[in-house]
Amino acid sequence: MKKIWLILAAVFLVTGLGACIGVQEGNKESPPISEKPNDNPKQNDGQDEGPSGEPVDDPAKDRPNTKTDTIILEGMEEPFQFTLHHSQALGFSTYIVDDMVVEEASSGEGDAMIVFANFAGKRNEDAKVQIFSNSEGTNATIEEKKEFAREVVISNGFEIKQPSDNTPKRFDWSEVEFDISKKDSNYSIVGTVSVFQQGDRVYYAIVQYPEEYEEGFIPRVVKMFDDIVWYETP
Repeated sequence: MKKIWLILAAVFLVTGLGACIGVQEGNKESPPISEKPNDNPKQNDGQDEGPSGEPVDDPAKDRPNTKTDTIILEGMEEPFQFTLHHSQALGFSTYIVDDMVVEEASSGEGDAMIVFANFAGKRNEDAKVQIFSNSEGTNATIEEKKEFAREVVISNGFEIKQPSDNTPKRFDWSEVEFDISKKDSNYSIVGTVSVFQQGDRVYYAIVQYPEEYEEGFIPRVVKMFDDIVWYETP
């Protein structure tokens, strides 16, 4: 069973496709074919309704659908438009800058949100962040999730660089981190795997990008994580 799920996780990483996919409105390309497409994931603000039809009071769901904010690029604040995205399966909402696109992928084993760079309207499959967690109610430890993430990136041709004890973490939210790279004569893709916990669920985030994308891509990823608001648990 573990081998089967490792193959599925590798498919998430390579293609960003799954049994249930939703695509951010900013993507001008045709949405991927899926068994059960989400026709328009951003028309709904994500709020649940109570018996009277009134929205449930949850800060993660009661947020504006769009906003204007800034990202620091090369030491300068740059204004961007952002669109709210609800990852119901992963249990949070966040804002995605409009030059990136987001998809959701789910199976019986777990859920993933994959965000791709879409700079100048051109989607780059090599510049993306994938956040994954086992299905809600399925327990996993930090160490188990770390080992699973290691297997996923190795199966996709990445080498792992183990950090030294005094290496500062790339991302503040990480419980565990390690760097990854995949290089040949034509390209160099690097990145970081972050394992973290929220409540009872353990997540990993695989952040990968062409080396020349670092100054533009990483600030967008950090902003996305900074804007996460977790759903309240019942």
